[in-house]
Amino acid sequence: MIPYNRILLEMERQLSTAKHAGDEQAMREALSAIRSLCEVALSGHERKESPVFPKMLSTENSTSPVSLESKVLEEEDANGGSLFDF
Repeated sequence: MIPYNRILLEMERQLSTAKHAGDEQAMREALSAIRSLCEVALSGHERKESPVFPKMLSTENSTSPVSLESKVLEEEDANGGSLFDF
């Protein structure tokens, strides 16, 4: 988890950027960054309190490795390997 002090320092930096922004778009981007930092800080606190969340991420209970490779399914009436080929 990211320390709160580090998040607060980044929020202060983004607030300074928003205050000194030359245009509305730059100000909105800095404010959006502050909102995201708040969400990171608050979601970290929620995960810490939830006993179920770490169990969901645990790989100790899985017995078989997960493969990211897949085999192309070939059927008689299919045109090719693409999702968009019918």
